[in-house]
Order: sequence, then C-alpha cells, then structure tokens
Amino acid sequence: MKKIYDYTRLMLIALISVTALSSCDEDSEIAYDLDGAWSGTVVGDYYYYRYGKEYVAYEDWDTYIEFYQNGSFATSGEGYEYDENRRTGQWSETYFDWQVRNGKIYIYYDDGSDVVIRDYEVYQTRGVMRFRGYFDDLRGNQLASFAFVKVAGNRTRAAKNKPEELRIEAVKR
Repeated sequence: MKKIYDYTRLMLIALISVTALSSCDEDSEIAYDLDGAWSGTVVGDYYYYRYGKEYVAYEDWDTYIEFYQNGSFATSGEGYEYDENRRTGQWSETYFDWQVRNGKIYIYYDDGSDVVIRDYEVYQTRGVMRFRGYFDDLRGNQLASFAFVKVAGNRTRAAKNKPEELRIEAVKR
C-alpha cells in the first residue's frame, strides 16, 4: 500500500512539474525563434501613439528590428529598432527590452512607450523566416499590423558589427 501511495505521489509531482514548465518551454521557443534581425513594414497608428502629433497617423513605415535573447533558454532580452517613413522622410531609432510571457511578446522601449505583440506567427516559406502580427498598447488597443522577414540569424549580433550598412540595406528591401 505504501508503494502505491509513494508511486501516486511521485506521478502527481511529475505531472505538476511538466504542466508548470510547459508554458515556459513554449515561451523560450518563441524567444529563440524571435532572436535575430528582422526587416519589413509596420502599418497603423503605432508611431503616432509613440511620438505624438508630429508623426502622421496611419502610415506605412519600413522597420528594421533586432531581438537579442539573453541566453539559449531565456524568455527575454534586449533589442534595437530603426524605422523610416518613405513618404515623409521621418525616422526614429530606439532600444528596448523585451520578454515573452504566456505567449505574448512585451516590448519596453527606452522612451517609455510599451507595446504588446499579439496574434502573431513566426513561420518559414521558401526558406525565409517570416514574422507577422499586431502591436497593441498595454490596454489592448490595436496600434498597427506588421510583416517582417528575417535578415540575420540567431545570435549574429549583425547590427553591432555593421550598424549603418545593415540597417540601410534592410530598409531598402
């Protein structure tokens, strides 16, 4: 009887451990896929939300964004973003910290404007990694949609080696 009780207790502990750690595993997989440099377009009120009246609402922006994971199994890291509006010539660049939590990606910009990436997918077509979804403010209001392609792989830290050349080339794509 004691063996059955010990075995049941051990199985229960194992089940709780697996359940508790599975969301962390999923978040670290998302963070791993995110790690690297991405380039593409952001469409919406994202920049108006971040910078105010001097930025036109609902515009298309070319964006180059880098996510650096804090370690192989980390669910967080730091990053860099460069944005340019081809029509108006406006541009911005900023640094941020990011974290994957319960399947959502939280970005905490140095300028204090934080966003959540939701309803996104990271997938591969024709050998190219793609990342698309939506930026929301922390209250859940949709700010913009985005579509990016991966331009530098995991942990390359490409922009630290050639920041200006890589940003300009990525934005031209």
